[in-house]
Amino acid sequence: MNEAAHQEKQQPIRLKGFLGGIFLTQLVDSALHLAQPLLLAKLSGSLGGAAFFSAFDTGVHMLGTYIGGWPTDRFGARRVLVVATFLRGVALAGIPISMLCGFLSLWWAMGCYTLEALIRGFVDTSVHTIPLELASHRAEQLDRINSRYELSFDLGGVAGPLILGGLMIWGGKIVPHIIIPVGFVLSAIAYFFIPKKRGSVSRDHGNHSHGGSWEGLKYILTRQPLLITCIGLMSFNIYPLRKLLSAFFAKGLLHKSSSVGQIGAAFALGGVVGALIYALTKHKHSGGKWVAFGAIGTFILAVGWLPANLWVMTVVVFLFAVANVCARLTLTKKRQELTPLEHAGGVTSASQFGVNAVSVVIKTIVGAAFSAGLGTFGAFAVVGGILGLMGAGQFVLSRHMPKLRAASPV
Repeated sequence: MNEAAHQEKQQPIRLKGFLGGIFLTQLVDSALHLAQPLLLAKLSGSLGGAAFFSAFDTGVHMLGTYIGGWPTDRFGARRVLVVATFLRGVALAGIPISMLCGFLSLWWAMGCYTLEALIRGFVDTSVHTIPLELASHRAEQLDRINSRYELSFDLGGVAGPLILGGLMIWGGKIVPHIIIPVGFVLSAIAYFFIPKKRGSVSRDHGNHSHGGSWEGLKYILTRQPLLITCIGLMSFNIYPLRKLLSAFFAKGLLHKSSSVGQIGAAFALGGVVGALIYALTKHKHSGGKWVAFGAIGTFILAVGWLPANLWVMTVVVFLFAVANVCARLTLTKKRQELTPLEHAGGVTSASQFGVNAVSVVIKTIVGAAFSAGLGTFGAFAVVGGILGLMGAGQFVLSRHMPKLRAASPV
C-alpha cells in the first residue's frame, strides 16, 4: 500500500480539465469585461455610470471572495468551482434572454451583472485553492500547476478580446452576450474532469472545526511568514493597471486611442512569456531573486511612460508583465506551502480578498490622480511615484524570502 501511494504521488497530476476550464473561463471573462461596460454605457447613456458600476462590481466580487471560504473548505474547491462557474453562466443568460424577449433595461442588466459578480467571488476562492488540493505541499507539482494556470489564463486573456471584436463585427450585438454564458457552462463541464485526490482532507464530516474566511484570516495574522507572503501578493497585484494605463497613455500622452490595443496586448503577452520562463526554470532557492526581479519590473513601469513613446511603452509593459508574473507565481507557491490543507479555502479566500482590495485602491488612486487637475503628465507622475514606493517595498520583501524559506512547513 505504501509503495502504491508513493507511486501515485510521483505520477504527474492530470490537468487537462483544470487548464481547459481556465482557458475557457478567461476567454469569456475577458470578453465579458469589455462587453459589460459597452452595454451599460448604452443603456445608461453615460460612460461615467458604466465606470461607477465597474467599481461596485469589484466590491461585490470581493464580498463573494470572502464568503466563498467556508463552502470551499466544507465541500471542496472542485465542487464549488464547478457549481459556481455554471451559475455564472445562468446569471448572465438573463442578458440575451431579455434582449430576445424585449424587456432588457438598465436595472435588469445591472441585476444580472451584480449576481454574476457575487458568484465570481466563489470562483476566485475555489480556483486558487485547487492547486493546493491537487498537489498538497509538493513543491514541484505546485510549480507545475501554478505556471500552467498562469499560461492558460494569459492565453485566454489575449484571445478573448480578439474573439469579442470579431463577434461584434460579424455576428451582431447580441451574439457576444449569447456566447459568454455558453462559455461559462462549457468551462464548468471542463472543471468537472478535475481529478479527485484521495489524499485530500475529508470535508464531509459534520464536526469539521476549521474553515471559512474568518478562520483563515486569523490563521494568517498569527503566522508571520504567511502574513508577509500574503502582503507580498497584495503588493504585486498591480495588473489592474494594464487597462487603465493603456487607455490613459494612448489617449492622454499619444493622443491616439487606437494604440491602446497594442499596449494591452503587450501586457498579456508578457504574462504568457513570464509563465513560460517560470515553468522552464528550477526553483530550489528561497525565491528572493524572483521577487527582486518583480520589483525591478515595477520600477520599470513607474518610469516607462516618461519618453511618451509607443514603442518604448510597449516594451516597458511587456517587461513589467514578465517580471510581475514570475514574482506572483513565487509568492503564490509560498502561500500554498505555508497553508495547512484544513485551512486551504479560508486562507485562500482571505488572501484573495486582500488582493482584490488592492485592485479597488489602485483604481481609486489612478482615478483621483487623473481628476485632480494636474494634467496628464502630472497624473502619470503621481502614479509613477506610488509605483516606485511599491517597488521599494517589494525589494524589502525579497530580502525576507530566505527567512520565509526557513519557516517550518505546515
